[in-house]
Amino acid sequence: MTRWQVTGGGVSRQRLGRGRGFTLLELLVVMTLLSLLMTGLISAMRTMAQTETRIDQRFERLDQLRTAHAFLSQTLGRLSTVQVDVPGVPGKTAVPFVATADSVTWVGILPARPNVGGRHYFRLAIEHVDASDALVLRLAPCNADMTPPNWSTAEQHVLVSRVSGLSIQAQGYPPQGYDQVNTWPHGWQAGWPVTDVLPERLRLSLQDSTQSMEQEWVFAMHALLHSDDSISIVSFGGHTK
Repeated sequence: MTRWQVTGGGVSRQRLGRGRGFTLLELLVVMTLLSLLMTGLISAMRTMAQTETRIDQRFERLDQLRTAHAFLSQTLGRLSTVQVDVPGVPGKTAVPFVATADSVTWVGILPARPNVGGRHYFRLAIEHVDASDALVLRLAPCNADMTPPNWSTAEQHVLVSRVSGLSIQAQGYPPQGYDQVNTWPHGWQAGWPVTDVLPERLRLSLQDSTQSMEQEWVFAMHALLHSDDSISIVSFGGHTK
């Protein structure tokens, strides 16, 4: 580029140098800074996505636990107390309720079909499903002679997935006039040792493997009056009125 300049001695011509550009070192520094900035942005976006995923999983887990609790509250809150024959013991009867330290079996009504011939056998226990342990409810319609079903072929529903353990306790008081009051168990029991009277409350302690914490549910238990023709008195959790 040429520039003309007027001086005292006349007009002179000067050549200007080209504008100075970026050096290779400067370009490398800029590219490094941009790379670090992009890495930080990508890491922040990944962290946000992971946090959102964990929040969604947390809400899904809470919904699953709430649904399971609501369903069990309805089914365990209305149990059949019709006396059934004890297998292998002629002349002995018992209520169709059996609770051990890690499972519970009872007869009740499906919440969607109350008092419309919907009596079912239910069984709640931990089972291995899809490579992990889960709280599983099995159910089967009651037959005429009230014999328990084959649980291995009964309908299966996963109530809570990914659990690591279940413990069951029951508590109740003897009804008025109970003839074995001297042997009645007091306080919370692992399972339920009484065969002819329902407990008043059932406590389920569920070990949640996804949160490394324990869920504890307590259910009030009542006799299902309208489905049992054999019941002629009002009974609530073992007490009669």
